[in-house]
Amino acid sequence: MIRRSRRFRGVLIVMASVALLLGGLGQTVRAQSRQETLVIARNIDDYTTNDPGRQYEFTGQMLNQSVYDTLVTVDAPDFTRIQPKLATKWDVSKDGTVYTFTLRPGVKFTSGNPLTASDVKFSFRRLKNLKDNPAFFLDAVKEMDVVDDRTLKVTLVGPDASFLAALAAPQCGVLDAKTVTAQGGTDADDAKEKDKATQWLNENSAGSGPYRLVAARKGEEIVLDRNPVYWGAKPHFARIIFRHVKDGTTQREMVERGDADIAQGLDADMVAALKPGPRLALVEGLTMNFIYLALTNKADLSKPLSDKRVREAIAYAIDYDGIVKGLARGGAVQPPANIPIGLLGVDPKMARKRDVARAKKLLADAGYANGFPLKMSYPTRPMHGIATEAMAAKIQADLKAIGVDLTLEPKEFSVAVGEYREGKTHLVLVEWGPDFLDPDGWADAFFRQGGPVAKRIAYESARATELVAAAKKETDGKKRAELYREIQKIALEDAPYVTLIQPKTYAGLNPAIKGYAIHPIWFVTLARLSR
Repeated sequence: MIRRSRRFRGVLIVMASVALLLGGLGQTVRAQSRQETLVIARNIDDYTTNDPGRQYEFTGQMLNQSVYDTLVTVDAPDFTRIQPKLATKWDVSKDGTVYTFTLRPGVKFTSGNPLTASDVKFSFRRLKNLKDNPAFFLDAVKEMDVVDDRTLKVTLVGPDASFLAALAAPQCGVLDAKTVTAQGGTDADDAKEKDKATQWLNENSAGSGPYRLVAARKGEEIVLDRNPVYWGAKPHFARIIFRHVKDGTTQREMVERGDADIAQGLDADMVAALKPGPRLALVEGLTMNFIYLALTNKADLSKPLSDKRVREAIAYAIDYDGIVKGLARGGAVQPPANIPIGLLGVDPKMARKRDVARAKKLLADAGYANGFPLKMSYPTRPMHGIATEAMAAKIQADLKAIGVDLTLEPKEFSVAVGEYREGKTHLVLVEWGPDFLDPDGWADAFFRQGGPVAKRIAYESARATELVAAAKKETDGKKRAELYREIQKIALEDAPYVTLIQPKTYAGLNPAIKGYAIHPIWFVTLARLSR
């Protein structure tokens, strides 16, 4: 996934032995009854760390959301609403730059230490000063002041309406400052060099969430136990075991046999062939990921693509329905313009539809009535269960209908993405996933002049940049939604990107499992599940 800095996944060992389900981790893991144990079959080879200040992988986000509480949260079904968590309320200054949080009373960490505003400040300062992958979540923060044990004042660099949504990310979880400091942790300015707590946090936890980490074996399994001093409602499951199972078919078979309760690796092809029954139920949800084309605006790379009429012609040439219904087997939707459906200001009705006649006219108006040659690179690995070779071939055929002779250049993921990040690609097929659930995370990256993605293709729109800045500051929800609609209209006219699909995601469940709702960041809120 093309995010600001995602670590590559390692190749780990598949351990499918059922004998380890309720034991096998020695004294660290005490056997629980099967009724009280939730077993999740999942490919966990992306797991690298459980340290919130360093964690930036999918599996880790699901774990940390259950182990570390955040001040606020965003949960299903309404991902546009900020909900209280450790903070019972917050006040915002008139200029939108000062947030004063009131903390929930009586919260304890698993160590028994009480949670205070000093712990929150320590956690946020450590996240910023580690300068690791997720440090950008707090880029907006200028300074923090502990008013008293239950009150923290946070001053921002400038107004930022996306700030609360960023705080809902698991990486902004609050740590027990005393425990982490005792294990070599620090929030000092030189934390990047001096902090030594990560190794301990990879094997233990220092949070106040509904669960605590008790064991983690890469390539085998990860075990969470219920937190006995949790401040909230007691979770149904006493233990949660993540079993490393790469193959979705094997995951499904484990659920059907009763060896697992949840399979998280099902794709659209598998789902199309499945018949839910007494041993398997299916849950479907929409991700906040998308697959898209990025078109350079640089004339020295591609003179034709530097003309927005040509880019728009390419956008109108694409058979979106064919991709959604054919390649994705109906397991996707089509968002309008690189901000996913489900977020503020996104209207699916704005999505572009294929119009070959219009595409040909646009090319003719730009002086390319006879078409032109073009190169497209793409990573060879699948994207959301879809073979990139098949998608590339489909795009090649669609563009041929308007006279564009597309040469395909399949490349290793690291090569294709590396060239894209360096701004060397003409046309590239790539994907993107969310960091937090606010449209600013996408608008700033794709549409602000100099944004982390916009600069790769030299996309510059003064008006879009102005609107991104205005939306970031706007606190009125309706006004903010309209600003994002205006940004998408500009994007559809300029066509710096062609948004192809926003995939759905699936889980196979033991029908006895209740409360499973798809979350686009951490997949599912584990504490809400029951049998």
